[in-house]
Amino acid sequence: MIMSTISVNELREHIYKFQEKGEGTSVDAYLVIGEEKAIMLDGLESANGLYQMARKITSLPLEMIVLHGHPDHAGMGCREFIEAGCSVYMQEADYPLLKDFGISYPIEAFTWMKDKELFDLGGITLQMMTLPGHTPGSCVLYCEEEKMLFSSDSLGSGDIWMWLPHSLPLDAYKKNLNPVYEFLCSHPDLVIYPGHTEQIPDYRGDGDGHMDLAYAEDLMANTEALISGEKVGVPVPSLAHRMGEIDVHTLRGKIMIGYTYDPAKLVSEK
Repeated sequence: MIMSTISVNELREHIYKFQEKGEGTSVDAYLVIGEEKAIMLDGLESANGLYQMARKITSLPLEMIVLHGHPDHAGMGCREFIEAGCSVYMQEADYPLLKDFGISYPIEAFTWMKDKELFDLGGITLQMMTLPGHTPGSCVLYCEEEKMLFSSDSLGSGDIWMWLPHSLPLDAYKKNLNPVYEFLCSHPDLVIYPGHTEQIPDYRGDGDGHMDLAYAEDLMANTEALISGEKVGVPVPSLAHRMGEIDVHTLRGKIMIGYTYDPAKLVSEK
């Protein structure tokens, strides 16, 4: 058995990336530190020590925001923050997913977020924008002061998974994606840090491990092409039986290494 480990990298003077590597796909969490408090974005999967590593960096009051309720983002680190008495924020729509994946956090451990909610850390802010699709309660967080968007899995990380039983139909996802995409278009220099930076193809040629507007443009174009039938992906038998009998397909984009979806859920049932 391979033990999961966490490494930390300083992205900016007060923003850190924590990366867990183990048996599965590596996953990222981010610590944003203000003058008055600090917030950890996502809780990794199975590695111990996220809370203590954050405590070595800052002594300020600590909180956590779970950007969606999958076990690789609401895992052991989330449990540590809850047990330490930290406030943990999430969208209520994703709480049932925790139980579905065998995670037993008490409902009273969470504070439910609302769309456009602003978190003021003192000198630096994070604004939440809902983006249901990958999961019903997925969201992104925008840091205006650093021109950064933290997206977890809501935009994918080179590959987006929209084939899961609880993922929304693509037309519903596109409706939710539209305002976030328009926001990105109005902020063309903004950088995007997702939940699995090791998956991102180095299309920028700088090895920096983030995405930008070009990726979002490819995501939107692929979403529209799949809905309209202009493009059709190829079957992925290795995923078809992971969570039930689903006919999983994937499409490669200009930048995206895969847009993985369920052909039966291109449009919502009327």
